Amino acid sequence: METTEIEDPSAGFLDSTRFWVQRVFVPILVIIGVGGNIVTVMILTRRRMRCTTHIYLTALAVADLIYLLFVFVLSFEHYSNIHDGRFVLYWRFYGMTHWLCDAASSTSVWLIVSFTVERYIIVCHPLRGKVYCTESRAKSIITVISLLCLISTASTTFEYQLSVRAHCLEVNNATQTSIVNDTYITPTTEYLDEGDEEIQHDQSSCNGNCPTAANATNSSEVETCLKKTHTIYTEGTDLSKNVTYTTIFYWFSSITFGLLPFVLIAMFNSFLVAAVYRSMRTRKALTNAAENTRQRHENRITILLIGIVVLFLVCQTPTAAFLIYDALDTTAPSKSGENIKRGLGNIFNLLITLNASLNFLMYCVLSANYRSTFRSVFCAKKLHRGDTAFSRYYRERQTSTTGFRRNQSEYQRTPRGLESTSLTSIPRSKSLMTRPLGHAKSTDLVV
Repeated sequence: METTEIEDPSAGFLDSTRFWVQRVFVPILVIIGVGGNIVTVMILTRRRMRCTTHIYLTALAVADLIYLLFVFVLSFEHYSNIHDGRFVLYWRFYGMTHWLCDAASSTSVWLIVSFTVERYIIVCHPLRGKVYCTESRAKSIITVISLLCLISTASTTFEYQLSVRAHCLEVNNATQTSIVNDTYITPTTEYLDEGDEEIQHDQSSCNGNCPTAANATNSSEVETCLKKTHTIYTEGTDLSKNVTYTTIFYWFSSITFGLLPFVLIAMFNSFLVAAVYRSMRTRKALTNAAENTRQRHENRITILLIGIVVLFLVCQTPTAAFLIYDALDTTAPSKSGENIKRGLGNIFNLLITLNASLNFLMYCVLSANYRSTFRSVFCAKKLHRGDTAFSRYYRERQTSTTGFRRNQSEYQRTPRGLESTSLTSIPRSKSLMTRPLGHAKSTDLVV
C-alpha cells in the first residue's frame, strides 16, 4: 500500500512569504522609496529649508536610500538561478552587503533618536536649544552615529564564506583494463583540479549502467566528466558558529538597536506630544503676532517629527519584539518552528522597508513648507509663466495708478533718470568715455 507524504504547512508558509515579500513587494517599495528619498534630499538641502531638524532628516533620507538599495540586492537571493556559477561575484560580496544593510538600518534608528532629543530640547528648553542645537553640532552627531554603526556591525561581513558545489552534466564511459591482485578498480568519482571537492555521479547520469565491483569483467569502465557546472552558496564561518560570539552579538544588537532606542524614542516623544498640547492651549492667549507665528511654525515641525516617530514605532516594533523573544526563547528549535520564524522575519523586514519608503509621504502630508518648496523646485516653469502672464501686469497696473511709487519704465523717462542710466551703462559716445564722472550732459546721449 502506497503512502503519500504530507506537505509541511510551515514550508508552504515560508515559500509564500519569500515569493510575495522578496519578489513582489520589495521591488515596488524600493522603486517608491528611492524616488521619494532622492526628492526629499533635493528639497531639504535648499537654502530656505536649512535648519538643524532638516539636517537630521536629510541624513535619515540618505540612510534609508542606502538601506533600500542593499535590501533590493539581498532580495536576489530568493531567485532560482542566482546560485549559478556566473553570479559568483554576488556571493563573494554577500557578507559585505549584509553589513552595509545592517549599518544603514542602525544609522536610521539612532538618527531618529537624535532628532527626537534635539526637538525635545528646542521645544521644552528653548534657551538651551539655542546653545546646543546648532547646525555644526548636528553634522558632528550625524558623522559620529554613522561611524559607530559601521564599526559595531562590521563583524557581519566575516560571518559568511563561499561554498562551491560541482556537478557533472555529461559523462563519457571509457574502457580501461586495470587488474591489481585479481581486484578490478572501478573509479566512479572525479575531483576538481583546484580543490578537494568531489563530483558525485548518481545512477541517473549513467542510465543504470554504472560500473561496480560486482559486474566488473577483465576491463573496468572509467567515467570522465565532459561538462561541469558549479552551484554557489554561502555557509557560516567558524566565527558565526562560535556560541560566545553569537550570544554577545545578538544581545548587543537587540539592546543597542532595538530596546534602548525604542525606550528613548517613546519617552521623549511623549514629552513632545504633551508640549505641543500645552502650546496649542496657550497659543490663543498670546497677543504678540510674531510670537504666535513663531510658535505655530515650531509646532508644525514638532508634529512632523511626531508623525515620523509614530510611523517608525509602528513598523519597527514587531522586529524589536521578535528579536527580544528569540533571544529569551530557550526551547529546542524544530523544523516547522524555524520555517515559521523565517516567514515572520520576511514580513517584519517588509515593514522596515515600508518605513524607509514612506517617510517622504509624511513630509508631504504634515509639512506645508515641504510642499511649497516642492512646487517651487519642480513646478518653477509653470509658476514663472503664470507670473509673467498675470502677476507682473497686475503689479505694474497697481504701481502706475497709485501715487506712492512709479515703476521702472516711468522713472527712466525723466531726464535725470536717462542721465544716470547712461553713466551706469555702456557708453554710447566717445565723449562719455573721456568726460569725468558726474559731468555728463544731455547732449552726450545723442549718437
